[in-house]
Amino acid sequence: MAPPRPTARLLTLAALTALTAATSSTPDCRCFPTDPCWPSPADWAALNTTVSGRLLATVPIGSVCHAPNYDAEKCKALQGTWHDPAAHDESSSSIMAPVWAAQSCDPFTDPSTPCELGNYVRYAINVTEPADIAAGIAFAKEHNVRLVVRNTGHDYLGKSTGAGALAVWTHHLKNITYIPAYSGAANWTGAAMKLGAGVQGFEAYRAADSYGMSVVGGECDTVGIAGGYTQGGGHSALMSRYGLAADQVLEWEVVTADGKHRVANRKKNSDLYWALSGGGGGTYGVVTSMTVKAHPDVVTSAARLTFTHDGSAEMVEKWYDALDFFHQMTPLYTDRGAFSVNVYFTGSFSLGPWFGPGLTKAESEELLAPLVAKLDELELPYTYNMTEFPSYLSAFNDMFDYISVGIAQYGGRLIPRKTVLENREGLNKAIRGIVDTGSLIFEVTTHPTLEVAGYPNNAVLPAWRDNELNIVVTIPWNDTAPMSKAYADQKTITNVWDAALREIAPDSGVYMNEADPYEPNFQKEFFGVNYDRLLKIKDKYDPEHIFYAITAVGSDRWMVEDSGRLCRSG
Repeated sequence: MAPPRPTARLLTLAALTALTAATSSTPDCRCFPTDPCWPSPADWAALNTTVSGRLLATVPIGSVCHAPNYDAEKCKALQGTWHDPAAHDESSSSIMAPVWAAQSCDPFTDPSTPCELGNYVRYAINVTEPADIAAGIAFAKEHNVRLVVRNTGHDYLGKSTGAGALAVWTHHLKNITYIPAYSGAANWTGAAMKLGAGVQGFEAYRAADSYGMSVVGGECDTVGIAGGYTQGGGHSALMSRYGLAADQVLEWEVVTADGKHRVANRKKNSDLYWALSGGGGGTYGVVTSMTVKAHPDVVTSAARLTFTHDGSAEMVEKWYDALDFFHQMTPLYTDRGAFSVNVYFTGSFSLGPWFGPGLTKAESEELLAPLVAKLDELELPYTYNMTEFPSYLSAFNDMFDYISVGIAQYGGRLIPRKTVLENREGLNKAIRGIVDTGSLIFEVTTHPTLEVAGYPNNAVLPAWRDNELNIVVTIPWNDTAPMSKAYADQKTITNVWDAALREIAPDSGVYMNEADPYEPNFQKEFFGVNYDRLLKIKDKYDPEHIFYAITAVGSDRWMVEDSGRLCRSG
């Protein structure tokens, strides 16, 4: 089942975690800072000694904007960079998706109000080796403390934070090793790269490029590749050519709930390898590294195309006609390995960008020529530019804009190719209803079939293999609005916009990393037919369920109280 839903959104630190009442001081709940069972200062000091002084007590970065630590100059500077991932990447606790912080300590609320920890983790271990993770797990078990797995904090669903939690923070596991000819336990003899859990996209891309190679990673290049991104599937500008990020994984290194540092591949701990490769992050163990395929670099063409309308009834209809035409053309693009990020709202549509790895400028222009001709026919104003780059990274760096964080709330659905081609009317009606009622749609066009991915054996949601459009609906975040607005907006996403997409693609699913946390029946929508097998693997490697993350496998056995305390359900 989906997380339980209160009748009104709770104006507390745990606002978006589906909260119901529970007895607070029972063995069925994790110990909370207000409980007698909470670890003593001496206990925390002992843990700090065990991890060589790398236990960090949380001080939210927004504390400079609140009494008694208010600093006007520092606060103004933080406000100016709050939506920049770099402002949060190096923090062991910062929450990039502000809805999960519930305004407990951000730069935009009244400075006279105190900075409260709320849903921030209480402590974090700055991990430098597997033994640090094992120590954190042992401490959480001994003291019955909530445990959280955290990397960069790029997290729309609140998985990497939690009130009263101890985090194992893997951000500084930055080792990168290039393997010219892989010879491990996989049907792959090409090049590979071993990436520490803390390696971010831009670091992996630069390293691969230095060897004349490329690796699959996200469009937001500050995301840690080996974390929830790949473990949750991971879409990429290379996915129509090579498959999802999870399809690239040859081997994992992971610390499981028993404190053991394990290797997981197709021959050793193969069930754990299968689960980690697309079955969601934060619930089977703590990944310390992954080894992935590296692909020879290719020439890459990329385009920007924008078309608009002037608001007149005639031009609005023409704009929607052009959008429909584009959607009908996408199979032609994705079958050639192309990919696009499309952003559209009332009056404007942008390919930002259209990406053709392995395609020359002339080849890509030929593919887009029918769309350009259609825009001319409709007499819609547009801008269009196509560029050829000598490498994937040069195209990526030039064409992908820096992606801000904390700017929206999200929902959406994977739309199968069959729906695009055979339910054209239903798709157009759903999209128009969503756009006309205020959504900005962030859409990814891609078709990562099993054939494209090399027939991997992994836990990727099967709906991805039929996907043509990954539609993400968004509502802009207002930094100064009351939380009640955020809760109302989330209801619109869940009950109106997502419902319209579910109606036209009922048998599809949702990309779990860019999902609505209130998606009904998340087990089916995020994991599909894989859920029961994933739960058995979860129970095998984590029988006490020390690992918990919102909407992760096994999370329905838990609930979060109004206070933020984590308790077993039922």
